[in-house]
Amino acid sequence: MLTKMYLTNFLSFRDRTEFDFTSSKYSILQKTNVYDNAVLKGALFVGPNASGKSNALKGIGLIIDLIKSENISLIDYRCFFALTSTTTVEYEFFINNQKINYEISYNLDEKKLLENLTVDTETILFRDGSYGELTIDGNKTIEQKLDPNTLFLRTASFNTGRFPQNKTLHNFMEYLFNSYYIDGYNRTAPFGKNITNYAELYGVDKINQYLKNFNYDFFLEYGSESHGEGLQIHVGSGQKSIFFKRNSYPIPSTFYNESQGNQVFADMLPNIIQIIESPGMLVIDEFGNSLHNKLAEKIVLFFMKKSSSSQFFITSHDTNLISNSIFRPDQINLIYYNGEDGSKVKRVSSYKPREAQNLEKMYLGGMFEGLPFYD
Repeated sequence: MLTKMYLTNFLSFRDRTEFDFTSSKYSILQKTNVYDNAVLKGALFVGPNASGKSNALKGIGLIIDLIKSENISLIDYRCFFALTSTTTVEYEFFINNQKINYEISYNLDEKKLLENLTVDTETILFRDGSYGELTIDGNKTIEQKLDPNTLFLRTASFNTGRFPQNKTLHNFMEYLFNSYYIDGYNRTAPFGKNITNYAELYGVDKINQYLKNFNYDFFLEYGSESHGEGLQIHVGSGQKSIFFKRNSYPIPSTFYNESQGNQVFADMLPNIIQIIESPGMLVIDEFGNSLHNKLAEKIVLFFMKKSSSSQFFITSHDTNLISNSIFRPDQINLIYYNGEDGSKVKRVSSYKPREAQNLEKMYLGGMFEGLPFYD
């Protein structure tokens, strides 16, 4: 699980900025929101528009994208106003009671990628441009012609079958491959693709069970036709569609004729199911977009209660999520922009609020950083 992240010259984060995902001394939500009294089950990022919330989440999402994809340009993550040309992202994970540190740096002037991965204090993977070394159980492999646009960690993982000879590294790669980064605002062309692919592979029975657990009035069907209350819909020969039907009035509706909120929720459910049932991270920018704030609360609370080995990282403008009944103070990250110094972050726990205080009211009252002022 991700315990810390550091961003340096990364988009709007100019100075080396620490993001801490370990628990503080607060006792609230200890059983639901914290693993082994040490690692948080995720975090909420709040702040004004253009403060850097999405950029913080892109730092977490970067390792997911780079592990799952080839030819992703790190030039796109360069700092807006840094004096140096090197962008650096550092991650600290805690897997199998071992600490994994992984660092990625990219020098824009030299167009050179650097990587370093250690397990506890032992260096496992090292890269300097096209040269790389991989050392597992004392066996060293040297690579002289690494692809400049692909992580050495990704290549080594594929070449070895995700490190079957080392349990910690294997579980680390499984954790990353079972992680998902979703932009909740820029969802145009692929919209609906996620739930459709899931239904094609696994059907909708499990989806409907989750909808029932959410006490949601809808259930889904998947096929070429659906009918109810005297209405029958055909989508065409050889084609299939997701259909929504209300429990209270089961008239069918195709996915693209449903409300945007229902579309967003349904398309999110496969990822929620997968990270609850398998270790991984779910990272959602603009979480709650098109969802009622009570449903957004329900999703967070459901994950915190049901997950046993995963993490949930989100940005949101729904201030009702700034609550001691949903997130702990050490899970709420306030992002604010500090002029030429770039984006900064503070956890609400650094203000030491009492457990009985109303965090949302304190935030809206200007007692914390990260509140926009338009007067």
